Amino acid sequence: MDHPFHERLLFVCKLLEKHEVRYLIIGGAAVALYGYFRLSMTSAGKPAEKPDIDLWYDPTYDNYFKLLKVVAELGQDVARFRDEKTPDPRRSFFKLDLDNMTIDLLPEVPGLARFKDAYERRAVVQVAGQNITFIDLDDLITSKQALQRDKDVADIEELKKRHKE
Repeated sequence: MDHPFHERLLFVCKLLEKHEVRYLIIGGAAVALYGYFRLSMTSAGKPAEKPDIDLWYDPTYDNYFKLLKVVAELGQDVARFRDEKTPDPRRSFFKLDLDNMTIDLLPEVPGLARFKDAYERRAVVQVAGQNITFIDLDDLITSKQALQRDKDVADIEELKKRHKE
């Protein structure tokens, strides 16, 4: 039996908390938090076969190695990343294609300069006793404005409708 998206998200966030990873949920899951749910979309603008979770992680060395522990617990081989002579967390993007979801782990987000600043503005939501950290609404819109893909433009329009100043 397949698990609902929120259960998948909760599972991933529990692993992130277990390893004390600093992260922000971005993308479609963050858009849903702010009141507009849409299916995960492919880069071609078609509905994805399975849900996608986009995470922006703090690209410090300490946080990067904590993140690798999460990736390993999700069943991925991280040996080559752990053994790198000169790892560069600011350039380490991970796309995990799991059985029931895909996860994109991003060290940077277009339109936003520093993780630390966005993390200070984060929204924290509690689901089943678990804190989940989401990107702030204004930062989400800023990042989508920088991307300007069709789905981002549509997301911005819907978010602005729902959050009129």
